[in-house]
Amino acid sequence: MHFSPDAAQSNHAIHATRCTICKRRPRRKRDSRPGIQREHPELQGLDTGTSNTRNLAANLWETPALLLCLASFFWALNPIVGRAVKDLLSPVTLAFWRWVVALVFVLPFAWRHFRADLPVIFCAWRFLGLLGAFGVGLFSFLVYQSLQFTTATNNLLLQSTMPVMTLLMPVVIFRERLSLIFLGCALLSIVGIVWILTKGQPGDLRWNALNIGDILAVSAVFLYSAYATFLRRAPAMHHLSLLVALFGVGTAALSVPYAMHLLITGLTVPSPTAVASLLYVGIFPSLVSYALFNRAVALIGSGRVGIYMNLPSVFGVLMAVPLLGERFERYHLIGSLMVVGSIFLSRRVKN
Repeated sequence: MHFSPDAAQSNHAIHATRCTICKRRPRRKRDSRPGIQREHPELQGLDTGTSNTRNLAANLWETPALLLCLASFFWALNPIVGRAVKDLLSPVTLAFWRWVVALVFVLPFAWRHFRADLPVIFCAWRFLGLLGAFGVGLFSFLVYQSLQFTTATNNLLLQSTMPVMTLLMPVVIFRERLSLIFLGCALLSIVGIVWILTKGQPGDLRWNALNIGDILAVSAVFLYSAYATFLRRAPAMHHLSLLVALFGVGTAALSVPYAMHLLITGLTVPSPTAVASLLYVGIFPSLVSYALFNRAVALIGSGRVGIYMNLPSVFGVLMAVPLLGERFERYHLIGSLMVVGSIFLSRRVKN
């Protein structure tokens, strides 16, 4: 998701027009009769509170560090919520309704742009169909399915390899050239993955000894890296139109397995906890985090946000230990240090 300069200019023009209209209106004289200003003192306090809230929101919107910390916090809670409700919601239910909720919330803002971009979307329907089905639908299903078998800590640490895997994927798919230093960073990140998968015993690497949840989490990482690589070749359209198209395809792709799941298990009334979890994963990690992250990129540039890319894993592990009762083992620390080191080194060389 990216901010549109055209949309910003349009909003500025509307704001300027409103200001002009306001200037033409005669100001009402303030009544100085005694007792008039003290008639509703509670409204004055309400105005002050509203003004303070607006100032706080404005300051937040201009502070990149806070924006990135909030975005990382919302992303970090996603696997924790998925792990916490694994007995209440199936992975396909969580994945399906996540994108339904996200689509419902983004559609009112994107409808005008989506209608204008329909010809472009129809021309690239095969490309967008594959991108949405695998990068949105299947990816989210794999993440939530992995949480049925592995801990949120493992899931978060394995997902922290995404920046390096996204850097490596163009070499595999498009045969792009990469320096030896970047290849070394990718190798260090892969060693960190193997270290976590084997619980610090890489010599005992056997397929049948690995946790199926960890394998699914790694598969999700590679799938998302491929999705991010192909996303660069998406047709030119408004970013909200692209979101609607991808969310819609992802939802449609998940609708068939979700319908089969309902036929097998039957329709049940979700609990308040399940409903709250669905609303959270559909709004905050799917929409709010991306908006906050893109605003931070607009303020300080993409190069300087790289240091924050590991915050979701840090926040997630810190929350998973007390909230889910998980243990942070020594092999978690060693493997995550390898992954974090590879990302910092790759960012430093790139800059």
